Amino acid sequence: MKRTATLLVAAIALTACTSEPPPAGPVQHPDVKSLVAAVSKAANEKKTYRFTIAPPTTGGVTAPANGAVRLGDVPGIDATTKRPVQTGGAEQELRFVSTTKDTAFVKLPQVFGLPQDKPWVKLDRKDTDDFTSTMLGFHDVIYQQAVFTTYHLPVIGAGGELKLTAQTGDRTRYSIAVDYRKAYDTLTDENLRNEVKLALDQGVTGSVGEVELDGGGLPIRIKFSTQFQNALIVDEARFTDWGTDVQIAEPAANEISRRN
Repeated sequence: MKRTATLLVAAIALTACTSEPPPAGPVQHPDVKSLVAAVSKAANEKKTYRFTIAPPTTGGVTAPANGAVRLGDVPGIDATTKRPVQTGGAEQELRFVSTTKDTAFVKLPQVFGLPQDKPWVKLDRKDTDDFTSTMLGFHDVIYQQAVFTTYHLPVIGAGGELKLTAQTGDRTRYSIAVDYRKAYDTLTDENLRNEVKLALDQGVTGSVGEVELDGGGLPIRIKFSTQFQNALIVDEARFTDWGTDVQIAEPAANEISRRN
């Protein structure tokens, strides 16, 4: 009996020494400021990801889209969407690529009549014609949702108040009330303030945001629900493949058609 007891004690001691502690659960952020700081840091460390934008509910200006993003001083985006490009026409596939603030490129469908080997057109923000304004509008709506570090997170940080935190497995979901007046008064970036002012000018005073993080603190879903007149508009984007090899390059010069 004495030997058995000694072996049992030894086995317990060995188990205690060699077993690893249970893994730590996801960190829950106590307020919007710490949430935005942590998500921004985690995203910028990974630098690359893929995104999918769900179809909007009850109208809105967004459209389904998917693509890839590379974060940096000026984030790059390669996005594909489908939209009607002619009045009363069917949806057509548009592909946008941008790596600078002032220009973007769009790959147009054959309904525009471009040579098949030159389907790309350069869009420059200094141009104010209807075609450029419309196409850059499509691009910017996707960019705002997909590159959430440049719009959604700053606006949440400036005007958001954490309302609810829920955890399911290794996922943590944060529900945030966003006050656009507070955001407008707090933000210092004029471009962001102008974006928020557009909402205020249309009588939209706020929205409800949801940020869902994985166990590593990276966003897997960001959703905004906004009451506009008598409709609730829900826009949602999902994010995957963090840190994977993402190549975003402007089209070759010989694939770009000149504007007439």
